[in-house]
Amino acid sequence: MGLSMKLCLFAVVIVLAFIGSGDAFFFLLKSLAHIGRYDTGYDDQYNYVQPTYDNPQVKEVPEYDFIIVGAGPAGCVLANRLSENARWKVLLLEAGPGENELSNIPILTTFLQNSQYNWADVAEAQNDSCWGMIDQRCSIPHGKGLGGSTLINYMVYSRGNPADYDRWASMGNPGWSYNDVHPYFLKTERASLRGLENSSHHGFGGELSVEFPPFRTELARTFVKGAREIGHKKIDYNGKCQVGVSYVQTNTINGMRQTAYRAFIEPILANRPNLHVKAYSRVTKILINPNTKTAYGVTYTKNFRNFDIHARKEVIVTAGAINSPQLLMLSGIGSEDVLQHIKVPVVQNLPVGQNMIDSIVFNGLTFVLNETGRALLTDSRFQLNSIADYFKGQGPLTVPGGVEAVDFLQTSRADQPGVPNVAIIFSTGSLVSDGGLGLRSGKRIKTSLYNKVYKPLETLPNDQWTATVALLHPKSRGYINLRNANPFNSPKIHTNYLTVEDDVETMLEGIKEAVRISKSPSMKQYDARVLGIPLPNCKQYPITDDDYWRCAIRTLSSTAYQQLGTCRMGPLGDPKAVVSADLEVHGVENLRVADVSVVPTSISGQSAAIDYMVGEKAADLIKQRWTS
Repeated sequence: MGLSMKLCLFAVVIVLAFIGSGDAFFFLLKSLAHIGRYDTGYDDQYNYVQPTYDNPQVKEVPEYDFIIVGAGPAGCVLANRLSENARWKVLLLEAGPGENELSNIPILTTFLQNSQYNWADVAEAQNDSCWGMIDQRCSIPHGKGLGGSTLINYMVYSRGNPADYDRWASMGNPGWSYNDVHPYFLKTERASLRGLENSSHHGFGGELSVEFPPFRTELARTFVKGAREIGHKKIDYNGKCQVGVSYVQTNTINGMRQTAYRAFIEPILANRPNLHVKAYSRVTKILINPNTKTAYGVTYTKNFRNFDIHARKEVIVTAGAINSPQLLMLSGIGSEDVLQHIKVPVVQNLPVGQNMIDSIVFNGLTFVLNETGRALLTDSRFQLNSIADYFKGQGPLTVPGGVEAVDFLQTSRADQPGVPNVAIIFSTGSLVSDGGLGLRSGKRIKTSLYNKVYKPLETLPNDQWTATVALLHPKSRGYINLRNANPFNSPKIHTNYLTVEDDVETMLEGIKEAVRISKSPSMKQYDARVLGIPLPNCKQYPITDDDYWRCAIRTLSSTAYQQLGTCRMGPLGDPKAVVSADLEVHGVENLRVADVSVVPTSISGQSAAIDYMVGEKAADLIKQRWTS
């Protein structure tokens, strides 16, 4: 989308805001996230239009030294670091498009699951969870485009707990302890956090911006104060302690979303003729010599044509926890029984896709206030100054999907002292704040449930806030299989959410703690009460009963957008391992997986931060091999 179109759209927004046409303005905001859906790189006659983000200085060559598959955080970091060596030719392939400016407005985050930037996968039907979703199938959003999931995520930057990484090392993965990986976090980060300017726990010279959103509601301040009043410490969760409450730290720059592509590729692409980026280029197979079991290139499709391209040194898969295992299996690397069943020739028998870790969140804990004017968009949603403030890097449009604060808890079921197992994410607003077209649609919540429980809030003048309870260390494990041998068909994703009862009980403790915060002295001024309309399938229990909330958890819990572990890292003796500690696929030469799919355990933070770190670490491993 050209600059003139962007300016035109913003002019419409400003005019509508100025004349006070609230409904029309809100409808336009809802529509902005869909603009990219039709911006596919093809004109009306389906002739390919060269995207501006392809490097015009580089002509196609038959071979590259390194082929990187997937332009998410790890892929973008790797492309940046490997192309530092001018003698190495690097190709970065991405199935999706480039970003547009409208998708970078943080407040629009809830709508992006319905855009072209989402692969829009849907899990298989579940017996123990997703009861409130269409066909009992939860959505599995993950990013498709230059930047990967950083195009659609909530931009929260949270590295997790040191013990998370020490566990990796103790499982037979040398070089992955906290002391080993912490320098990579610092190398990537360019922190601009008021009050933490001299912190040794943050980096200040990297490419990735980390900041506090420049706008805060009074309600968010009161939540943080209330959490402290009931005994929760105020912390820097990326610092020394990870148990306590904090305002969120985000990957934004002056209040605007900063994707992995914008941070690591855009600033260097014009000056590195050895780096070539191809969008709309979907890799369908890794080329592997079946006799030597050596990867030597990939097949990708672009402009309705298939291309083979070769790698002199390595193929590096950074397609994420869903697409990386899918690509490996399509290429003959996976469980022998699964591949033979769908008639894919077996190259290497490995447990690909068999260790899916997926943290979940419960979105159904909504509080209704006794007043108005405290929530994020109240009285400012249709005002001209909200738009003007955004261009100055301030104002409510800079808040990522309404998320303002997070409280990391250690419940009675936590396994290790000092390691949180639940997070309460504070959001101003509720499921109805985006008119039901963002969260409800993206999560596939049944219309009948939404209309019965939440739609009445649309006409209620009172403000609302939501405590989203996140399960950080689920004990339930899922898996991914191929549906068939067609690379364009989505994989079969079995989430197995809440199949371990302990996961339900842990989330129940998180709900109770959120209610306790709502009754703290500071929060009492709003007389906030839990939404009293019961879920239709849980109404046999009183809403104050634990069994009601157990039912509610199984009804409205969904992914926390951080699938992990489907190409697990571990030594050869680990029956669940797919890659070594050097991220090399066991038994296959010149092939690595370097993204969050290699993470062997659950983590206490957000996957994007870990993905950046894995990319940095992988770059050093690759440089050590090919320059020694």
